[in-house]
Amino acid sequence: MRRGARALLVLALGALAGAQGFGFTPTVLNLDPTRSLNTQTTMLNTTRVASKFTVSVKAWWVEGGRMVLSDTRDLLVNPAEFILPGGASQVVRVGLRKKPGAAEVAYRLLVQQVPYGTSVPQTTVAADGIDVRLDLPTTFSLPVYVAPPGAAARMSFDAQRQGDDLILRLANAGTRHETFNAFQAARGDARVDLASLAVLGGASVTLTLPGLGARSGDLTLSFLNADAKPARVTVRVP
Repeated sequence: MRRGARALLVLALGALAGAQGFGFTPTVLNLDPTRSLNTQTTMLNTTRVASKFTVSVKAWWVEGGRMVLSDTRDLLVNPAEFILPGGASQVVRVGLRKKPGAAEVAYRLLVQQVPYGTSVPQTTVAADGIDVRLDLPTTFSLPVYVAPPGAAARMSFDAQRQGDDLILRLANAGTRHETFNAFQAARGDARVDLASLAVLGGASVTLTLPGLGARSGDLTLSFLNADAKPARVTVRVP
């Protein structure tokens, strides 16, 4: 089995995301404005040390294959700042202020660690013979999707050979994102495990599938979609 993929937009998704002893559940926030204008996630601190965090929200879209974030007043977060003791949890609530339209709108919830005691990890860098200690705070970025009823993804797939590799393009002409979790691509007797990702409505993602250009037959994609249901797509390779 060969592993690897190069994506213009790759977003890690899952039931629990963690780094340096912190985690969230859920890691993806979905909001149906016809049912509720609020959603929430719970942050966990599995270390023994208290840490401090700030919380903000950014509007999120894709431009030229790259993720773009900008300031927004569409969402409110509570709390905007908190101290999380070791072994404790904190609920972070998100509220919608903007009247939703017919298409899904996407945001990123940013939870950033800030200096607090000795909780921020550090590293030592030698510069001109002088040891410099640098803070290495952790920033978590969780997707927030505001999708009205009827919004739907409309995906298309295209695969082209490039030497021994395949170049796979995923394009979404719909009004809702599509998610690719547990993502695998297979052709002939070869398979490539791909990083989980999301493709927003109106956006596209390009991936390199190493080694699959040298195989024969159609390309088969398998993944869990935005509704957490197994999906399978067959792509013809010229």
